[in-house]
Amino acid sequence: MKRGIRENILMVILGITLILNIIICNIVPPVIKELVVLGYVIFGIGVLFYVLSLSSLIRKGTRNIIDSGIYGIVRHPMYLGGMIMFFSHIFIGQNWIVVISTVVAIICCYLIIQSEEKKNLEKLDNEYEDYKKKVPKLNFLLDIIK
Repeated sequence: MKRGIRENILMVILGITLILNIIICNIVPPVIKELVVLGYVIFGIGVLFYVLSLSSLIRKGTRNIIDSGIYGIVRHPMYLGGMIMFFSHIFIGQNWIVVISTVVAIICCYLIIQSEEKKNLEKLDNEYEDYKKKVPKLNFLLDIIK
């Protein structure tokens, strides 16, 4: 699916926040070393979501709805993986600039997801509506805990 101007701007903002986080994480030394380890564990979880979603897309293609594997648990696992990876930067960087940048990045991801949802509804109509009822957008952890 082609991205619109709004999504492209959000992607540029994501790129800027990523570069900013990487620079700050490498310039400013962490205060609590144990939090850095936790940050890398969280980062690994995000990478796992991202890789699982990417492998599902490669195997099954993007023409139809994928409702198995990671896509049977959460509708946007690739974006969720990205959000988790950004969240890990808070523990790795331990700096208020990284916190603000991460919050901006997560908001951008969420706004991109909203646009993707609208496009999917327009393109796939009832099929996507059924998928939405079956699989949560991002809050799968809350559903598992209940």
